[in-house]
Formats: sequence, structure tokens, C-alpha cells
Amino acid sequence: MRKKKVHGLPVLVLCCILIAALTQSASAELLAGVQLGYGQARYSQILGEKGTSSTEWSSSLWARYPYEDVLISALYQGSLGLQGFSSSRHLAHAGVSYLFLEEDMLKVYGGIGYNLVSAKLPVTGDEHNTFTGHGFTGQVVMDIEITDELWTSATVIANPWAKWSHTLPGLTKHVDASGSAFAYKLELNYDFSEEFSAHLSLLGNTFSVPKYEDTGQTKGSSVSINLGVTREF
Repeated sequence: MRKKKVHGLPVLVLCCILIAALTQSASAELLAGVQLGYGQARYSQILGEKGTSSTEWSSSLWARYPYEDVLISALYQGSLGLQGFSSSRHLAHAGVSYLFLEEDMLKVYGGIGYNLVSAKLPVTGDEHNTFTGHGFTGQVVMDIEITDELWTSATVIANPWAKWSHTLPGLTKHVDASGSAFAYKLELNYDFSEEFSAHLSLLGNTFSVPKYEDTGQTKGSSVSINLGVTREF
């Protein structure tokens, strides 16, 4: 039951933000998109032992809603390991940022959010361990409107004091010490019609689960290139 809650939470958060945004003024631009991605994950340590790396397929949902000087954003990405490495990862984030700098084509937002990171990794044989971290984040979003049809954006999300849990088959342990979770996203969006646009992004994240009890540290990172379609509501 615990795993189903973790997997369902990001979609629930995204749906709530979309519903709330749709009830607001129609003059604002709600953007929502879907993407498919391909990338690589690296685990430098797994429970204190030497880790490994693998390639991944991923799918993602995202939305952003600027309302006056406030930007509401949400992101979910799910990834599956390839090349015989039966891993899975989940990244979810929702945040609210305030516009504190606007100059010509540039807009810079800063704010807070909440994120969840989950990695399910094979440890010995068919046994999997799941590491789940969550907590409040700081975030910075920088938008550049190049033309009326083309804009780019960069987002940095930081959670240096994430709370982690470690799930073994039939047992979940909560890690006493705080770890970390960071993410970044670089985007390029091109409008090819009044409602739809092509969306290219680079999404990366890192996490660190600290030592606890008799287990060693776990560290991982990933990066993926994603391509999809955006719709404006």
C-alpha cells in the first residue's frame, strides 16, 4: 500500500494544481504538457557499496500557471531502467514563485515548493530497496521570451534537508539524519499553433541518502532529454 501512495501522490498534486488554475481568470495562460525522455542514471553508492549506472526511458507531465506576479508550477517524471537493470525512479514537485525581477525579455521568479523523490533499486538478486525523500524546497525560475513564438526557461530546485525513508521487502525504516535532493530543468518551447507547441527540455536531479544504523550512504543522479507537446488553455 505504501508504494501505491508514493506513486499516486505526484499525479494527485498535479491534478489539484490544474483544477485550481482552470477555475481562475481565463485571461491568464495555463500551459500543460506531456513528454517522453531518454537518459542515464548513475548511482555512485548503494548502501555504502560501489554503485552502477544505467540508461532509462521516462515519461513526464508538467504544468505552469502565471497569475499576475505569481507563478504556480508542477512537475512529475517517472523513469524505468534499461539494459537489464530493473530500477525505477519518480520525481514530483509543486511550487509557487514570486516575480522579483523583470527586465526586457527576462523574468526571474523565486519561491518555495515541495518535492518527492523515490528510487527503487535492485540490491541483491531480485530483492529491491526503495529510497524515498521529501520536503520543502527553495526554487528559482528564469524565463526568457525570445520571440512571440519562442521562449526558454531554467529552473533550479533545492532541498538540502530532505527527510528519507528506506523500504526493504516487508519493512520501512525512517532515516534519522537529513539527506539532500536537487533538481534542474532547462526548457525550450516553440508555438506552432494558437493552442499547441513543441517542447524540448533537459531534466536532471541528484540525491543523497545519509548513513544510518548499520547501512551505508546511497547517492544517485540522473539526466534526461525530453521531447513532447504543450497545450495552452
